[in-house]
Amino acid sequence: MRAIVKAATAIPEMQFAFECICADDKKEPEDYTDEEIVSEAEYRLSTYFEDGHINSDEMRMGDDPEMNKIARKDIRMLKAFIKKYKTTDSQWSKYINHLIK
Repeated sequence: MRAIVKAATAIPEMQFAFECICADDKKEPEDYTDEEIVSEAEYRLSTYFEDGHINSDEMRMGDDPEMNKIARKDIRMLKAFIKKYKTTDSQWSKYINHLIK
């Protein structure tokens, strides 16, 4: 298994992403390019800061301290993953670059 796939699947939010997109695309995580995986991580990170998204409204800013803790951990893991594996600007760069600094 490629290092980027192994690192991505260690992040709960990316595990969920792979379950969804792999089923839709009829692919395995290994079938995606590094850029596609990083782009998906960037999108997933952006959902924690998007009004009306469950990751933002219920997980990050909701009333349940346990969900807040999970969201903070996912955000930290996604940011670290993106910093480590991002090599070029993606379609999400203009939306999330300020989040990963």
